Amino acid sequence: MILFIFEGKNDEPRLYKTLKEIFHFELNEEEIIHYYCNNIFSLYDTLKTYSEDELNDSIDLVNVLKEEAIAHKKSNTELDKIKYSSEVSEIFLFFDYDIRKQDELNRLTIEEQNAKILELFHYFENGSISSERDGIKLYINYPMIESYKFFKKELPDEDFKNYTFDLLSEKSFKQIVHEESFYQNLKYLCFDLNKAGELKIPDDEERLRKIKQNWLHLKELNIKKAHFICTDDYSIPSEKDIIHQRSLFDKQIEKYVTPKHEVAVLNAFPLFWFEYIDDKKLLT
Repeated sequence: MILFIFEGKNDEPRLYKTLKEIFHFELNEEEIIHYYCNNIFSLYDTLKTYSEDELNDSIDLVNVLKEEAIAHKKSNTELDKIKYSSEVSEIFLFFDYDIRKQDELNRLTIEEQNAKILELFHYFENGSISSERDGIKLYINYPMIESYKFFKKELPDEDFKNYTFDLLSEKSFKQIVHEESFYQNLKYLCFDLNKAGELKIPDDEERLRKIKQNWLHLKELNIKKAHFICTDDYSIPSEKDIIHQRSLFDKQIEKYVTPKHEVAVLNAFPLFWFEYIDDKKLLT
């Protein structure tokens, strides 16, 4: 089994399911999708209740999630399909960076919030759930999932390379996207979902073609920008590890967060596509 953990249950499933449909890829194992419905710091705090020190591989992420679902009286979730953690070979988490400035509602400094995310990276990089699994991978949207539509003109928007978000801004990123983005919803990139969470595939061939083209633009722009963040080279990297998620996090802190109190806008789904799907040669 491959477990996907999405922070939200609205945009994330539409993005992921449309990506799969448009480019006709299938995973080699059964796919489990879990909606966490809370932010990355809530996940951190939950995991910390199982450890007196730093997060370590004694904490079983799958069992923690299952216990949390029971505690919150969430029944009949996808997690119910997993009887034992050893059944899960890989875990992919998609969360927002969502750093907040320190105020009366948020007591943590930006540095303290980053420290929590860094500890999560250490845990996911070093933890284990079975001797056969390939790993746990944390993908981060900077600053939030809405980065998928933060383009100020129609795709391809090469100015995306320089788009950043001020972490000290009085406006939320969602508000700025609403005010400045050329795209105001997911229709340029995604199909709708029915009540059962299944895609509603349109008959309009022109729309299908346009959505596919937009995905290709989204992928190229985000990959080139990720490479620029890590190396100052705005191009497709020759090796995928150059834009590894941990490297991106470190460079965001070094180049944007610490000196400028801002973050380079970047979406995780194109990077997952480039790093995992292409690498596994699952695209047809």
